Amino acid sequence: MASSTEVVVTYANIILYAISYQLQRPVEPFLVRSLIHNNQNNTSNTNEEESSNQTYGRLTSFFSFIQTIGSPLIGILLDRIGVRKTSILVYFASALSYCILANATSTTWLFWSKIPTILQHAFLVGQATVASSTAATLDDERNSSGVLNGGDKQRAVALGRMSMSSLEWLHFSSIVHILCNSDS
Repeated sequence: MASSTEVVVTYANIILYAISYQLQRPVEPFLVRSLIHNNQNNTSNTNEEESSNQTYGRLTSFFSFIQTIGSPLIGILLDRIGVRKTSILVYFASALSYCILANATSTTWLFWSKIPTILQHAFLVGQATVASSTAATLDDERNSSGVLNGGDKQRAVALGRMSMSSLEWLHFSSIVHILCNSDS
């Protein structure tokens, strides 16, 4: 049966992970602009803004590339070393990334801060935790109306909640971004 403690701890970690991630993402464009401004003294504002937009575009593309490589790597780690050890690596990588980001003094260091995010896949680890902590039972089949029974039902409910919480954070960050960038 499901270990409720594991699921609760997983949800708490996912919430902390999502809050940390969503707090730093909207700040990055301003951080890029600030670092470019501090490193370029005699350039025009138009040139500086164009440079910061290009650099931020490159930074987000680099981050997406790193994440694309890391996703299957996390799957391999989950299979080889297990959920707990992979979870520790994921949160350590996140902490390292945020530490480098917090101490960045140039745009080069912003790119360096994205490298540890190759292991920053807490949602995948959370899904694996829920799947492994909800034991399969003999009645893991659909009843006559197609509704899941037993362990599959527990997994579907838990993973559905996790998916909804990630969508809620996505909407929250979008609203914060719109409010912070409104011209009123």
